[in-house]
Amino acid sequence: MAFRLEIADFGAFYERTYDGAYRTALGIIRDPALAAEVTQEAYVAAYKVRDRFRGEAPSAAWLHRIVVNQALAALRRRTKAHPTGIAALLPRDDASATITRLTVYEALDQLPPRQRAAVVLRYYHDYDYARIAQILNTTSTNVGAMLTRALDQLRVAMDPDPVEADKDGGAAR
Repeated sequence: MAFRLEIADFGAFYERTYDGAYRTALGIIRDPALAAEVTQEAYVAAYKVRDRFRGEAPSAAWLHRIVVNQALAALRRRTKAHPTGIAALLPRDDASATITRLTVYEALDQLPPRQRAAVVLRYYHDYDYARIAQILNTTSTNVGAMLTRALDQLRVAMDPDPVEADKDGGAAR
């Protein structure tokens, strides 16, 4: 019942949870403008169904489920009119940090949307498998499998080309 009180003042709920909701959408969609639009759509949807919130989970997790569903739906609808804007996500800082961040973003872009959502929920929001399973409407076992596949793909995407590494190693001898 305490969780129900968290969304009773929806304006305060919005202010308290917006940054996390936006980052969730951005992590899945990878386009700042579309992520902002999806976040707003998620809040509209949450507002419309707020009376059905039973308080069985924290209100932020309830909201993240709505954000994830909106983000996945937006990815399904996305056309070439909404290209990925990775460069806009990068802060102006030293070159190596920018290159690392760009590499991570490009690797995330290669993941299927549900795997990307699982990665964002696990490693950005630190949700456990059970909570991620609730949000993605799947099982904890499936979440584990999705994360394992996603991390395997990310490792491959972020590793330097083994052929190039061999050439460099051979040249240094």
